[in-house]
Amino acid sequence: MNEKITVWRPAELADIRVIYDIQCIAHALQPEAHDVLLERLTLCPQGCFVLERGGVVSGYVLSHPWIRRAPPPIDTQLGAIPVKADIWYLHDLALLPGTRGSGAGATVSALLAEQARRAGYRTLALVSVSGSQGFWERQGFSVRMDDALAATLESYGGQAVYMERDLPCRGN
Repeated sequence: MNEKITVWRPAELADIRVIYDIQCIAHALQPEAHDVLLERLTLCPQGCFVLERGGVVSGYVLSHPWIRRAPPPIDTQLGAIPVKADIWYLHDLALLPGTRGSGAGATVSALLAEQARRAGYRTLALVSVSGSQGFWERQGFSVRMDDALAATLESYGGQAVYMERDLPCRGN
């Protein structure tokens, strides 16, 4: 296999240290606890991927089923995936600075849309932070804010907005 190929591969428990290290760089002002990230990976491994090139991980995404319009507070363990989950929630996408602009974010957005469809969900949701709203809009997400969500998102810091992307059924 060509070591120069960059791929999103399923995250493994052994990746948690590098996932933690990347998020400390990417989200230096608001990093989450190691245990929070580990819990996301163990609760929904099929929604977690790392970006790897030549054996070096330079990004990750953590996602899982959740409840529409009720994003979990930042840096908080979930306990379990809700039985009444009705959306696929993108908890975090983080890329090292040298990887940004490479198309990796768009690639994993499409990968998660397919994962959500396979799992039976018709909507992806996320909280856009740090001025990333434009990127997510280019991936098909739109802002779905109201006053209650604005209050909920205060823990995420400035510029946090709740966004959703409807997933058409296959063939549409």
